[in-house]
Parts: sequence; structure tokens; C-alpha cells
Amino acid sequence: MRNLRIVLTALAAVAVVAAGLVVVRLATGSPNGAAPASSWGTPTPMRSPRNEVERLEQQYKLVDRTRPDRTEVHRRNDNELVATLTVGARTVVVAGPERRFTEPSSTPAVIKSTSWVRVAPEPWQTRRGKDEEFVGWLLDQIEDEDPPIDVLGATMQYLIDAPDGRNDEDVRYIGDAGFGYVHSADERDGADFYDYLEIPWEFSDSGKKKPSERWDRDLDCSGFVRLIYGYRFGLPLFNDPVSTTVDGLPRTASSMASYARSVLVAAGRTPGKAPADLTALQPGDLVFFSLHKEDPNLITHSGIYLGKDEDGGMRFVSSRETVDGPTFGDVSGDGVVDSGYFGDRLRRVIRL
Repeated sequence: MRNLRIVLTALAAVAVVAAGLVVVRLATGSPNGAAPASSWGTPTPMRSPRNEVERLEQQYKLVDRTRPDRTEVHRRNDNELVATLTVGARTVVVAGPERRFTEPSSTPAVIKSTSWVRVAPEPWQTRRGKDEEFVGWLLDQIEDEDPPIDVLGATMQYLIDAPDGRNDEDVRYIGDAGFGYVHSADERDGADFYDYLEIPWEFSDSGKKKPSERWDRDLDCSGFVRLIYGYRFGLPLFNDPVSTTVDGLPRTASSMASYARSVLVAAGRTPGKAPADLTALQPGDLVFFSLHKEDPNLITHSGIYLGKDEDGGMRFVSSRETVDGPTFGDVSGDGVVDSGYFGDRLRRVIRL
């Protein structure tokens, strides 16, 4: 599909192994070949109550923080931070084995990460710390010595030359994705997740939509985010334009930034300017940019924050025209949110 090549590192091996495991986990026969939320970090049925709250309190301590409001989970014996839950958000960052994310064809950057991003069954509220089922789910994530693929690992499965993988419905749901979007005076069209998957999709707000042959194996920026957080990890997906907050992911980058139910992490204090403080960002956050020349307030691009690379750059992954698909590289602009082309154009960061 592309001329660019990538030498997949240890991450690729992990991703391939994880992909094989995931294929087994998709044997539940979900509609449209989708991976059920339970396969991607929200195990269902959750373990039956066994006084998990008491075990959590005995082995861990919960520390409340602000800006944004969140709860840190530390081990009592060594005070190690093992999980961060944000009030009002479903994404949970759990400490796990270190991974290396690389993309040599597009950047020399290396990201070493011990952050594993999970999607909880419900948004975190401090009262859930007394809920046996939710606490059981949380302990599963913290104590899993062989964690399944997470949000960050899933994003790597669509970079240049990523190998294909199919589920039990024979849907090719992972593999090298191209970029698909056109915006001209007389046409605006982009590749959504179901175009990449080459399957029809039943939306609750607009009914069944068929994939476009034009965008076979392609994704635009918001289609990539929807593929990861919606198709892969079970957040509800909407197709019609929205003008009010929804529990899920609208179709476009601008509507996600404005109307996806989420927690605001960072935003520019002055219209048309980048946020001044990015210290609250954590892996898995959605980042939004204004790449519109005439209107610096108009959000036109979206991505997923990965974390800091070895040089301290705050890396994000998104589907871009410059490399024909998902990338965290530096082609036509450094792939970081804290400086350079994208840093100047960052407008908003939210946590789902």
C-alpha cells in the first residue's frame, strides 16, 4: 500500500502475539464482527463479589488528587503508583510491563512506557471504591501479570507495514491502514472505521451504513480514534451530527472535542492559542488541533496521546496524509503536542 517501510521492534512481536490472543477472545460472535468491550480491558462477567473492597483497602491506599479530580492507587508496602482513575472518565491508566514504541521510517523517537490504558465498565466516581464489582475489575487490571492488549498497543497495530489480523467472523480488523480524506470546495468525505474494516455498521442514530469502496483499508483522523476507542474498546459510536453531549464518540474531530462526554484536561485560555500547561496529560487522552489556515479556532484534526519519548517530547499518534495513515512520526511536522507544528496548533485535550 505504501512505499514507506518500518522495521518492527519488540513491540511488533508483542503486538502480533497479542493479536493472536485477541482473535481467540473474539469468539463471542459480536454483531458486525466487532470486538466486545469485554475483550479489551473490561472483562465480563466481572468476578463475583468476594469482599474485594476489604482487600483493596488492606493492600492499597487511594489518594485523591485535583486538576483534574482523580484517584491514585498506591501499593501500601512500597507506595508504588499502580493505577490512576479520573472522576467522570472511563479510561484508567495502569502500571504494567515496560514496552518500546518505535517507528523508524518516520522518526528516530523511542517511547518507553509502563502505562497501560484500560477502559472501565463505568466512569470513575469515588463511591465506586466501595463497589465490589468495580473494585474486582480494578484489581484484575492491577494484578494481571500477562495483560491483554490495551489502547496504546492497539494503536500500533495500524502503523506502516503492521501485519493483518482477522477475527472469528473473518473481519480483517488490524493491519497497515492508509489515510482517507478529501476536503475541497465541492466535496468533503473521509474514511471511518467501518470503511477500513470493509463491513456495514448499524448505528443507533442513523441505521445501517455501508462501507465505501473508495476508502478500502483507509482511515481519517477521527475514524482512527473511533476504530480504537469504539470498535476495539466498546465506546458507543454515533454517525449523525450532534449538538449536545453524548455518551460516546461522534463522527468528526470537532464534534468529539465539543460533545463527547469526557473530562477536560487542557485547553487554550485564549481563543486560537495552544494550552499553556500540559502537565496533566496522561497516555490515552484525546488531543485536538486546528490545522485550518483561515480559522485557528476550528478543530480539524484528532489523535491519541502516547506519552513522552526518550528526549522528553510528548508524542501522539493520529492518521495523517503525510505518511498515508496512522503515525507518531515527524514527517511534515514533529509528532509532539508540546512544540513545533502540532504544538502550536493544539487546542484541546480531553479524557474519555
